[in-house]
Amino acid sequence: MPQISTLYVDVISKLLFSLLTLILTANRALRNVLKVRVKDPAHLHTLYMLTRNAIYAVCSVVILFIWLGTGSNFTVAMGILGAGIAFASQEVIGSFAGYVNIVTGNLYHIGDRVRIGDVEGDVLDISILRTTVMEIGEWVQADQYTGRIVTVANRVVFSDPVFNYTQHWEYLWDKIMIPVTYESDWQQAGEIMLERARKYTSHFHEQAEAELAEMMKVYPVQATTAEPTLYIIMTDNWIELSLRYVVEPRERRRVKGQLHHELLQHFQTEPAITVASATFEIVGFPPLKSGNLP
Repeated sequence: MPQISTLYVDVISKLLFSLLTLILTANRALRNVLKVRVKDPAHLHTLYMLTRNAIYAVCSVVILFIWLGTGSNFTVAMGILGAGIAFASQEVIGSFAGYVNIVTGNLYHIGDRVRIGDVEGDVLDISILRTTVMEIGEWVQADQYTGRIVTVANRVVFSDPVFNYTQHWEYLWDKIMIPVTYESDWQQAGEIMLERARKYTSHFHEQAEAELAEMMKVYPVQATTAEPTLYIIMTDNWIELSLRYVVEPRERRRVKGQLHHELLQHFQTEPAITVASATFEIVGFPPLKSGNLP
């Protein structure tokens, strides 16, 4: 009987310690502490994610230690557990290695706009095995949310390219091409396009130039500028006016649509500017022979 009582006490104590460990893991006090020290929501969520995953790993080892104790039993159990996981969970191990690569390689953070393989959107969460993304594009065919939440296995960062739209430089270059006829005043049209682009980039132009200069100091990027630029190409049918400008990634579609709207409205009020389109002119018909007629 004393042995049974001792066994019961041992089991109950281990259960209590395991339960206490789980309670500490689920405690929200850590998040409250981080909220006080970190004000940026994206940085807060990233730091909480890293801390949460580390606590999960430590608590798992602690629970094994509670039940198996120290010595050979614990070592053997960890060895068997590791071998079993390695054999049966190769995908899981690959995703965990991908997680380590994401964190240590600084591939992306929570809040970044990325494209991972065929999935494009804003990163909502990065767990040990998966990255959660708020999807953009697809049937919307633009930089707007589809409403779908997509989870991507972290292992894909080893096999698929990862595009980060907001890392190192918080802007993108975009382009608008408008064709005008050869009879149009293409110089005036170009000036109008540049003036409109400068209007939309004026409020962040200095910041974009400063960040671009800092990036060029760190990386071997060819010297360029955030100033709107106009390129002209002569074709067989018209003159192509291509406007290249800098825009914030999440504002790309709105700004592009607004620029098109204002430019078309402005060109309609300018009699010297005509937007070109593909047209066909019939200059003659082959002669008809009377013998061919019924």
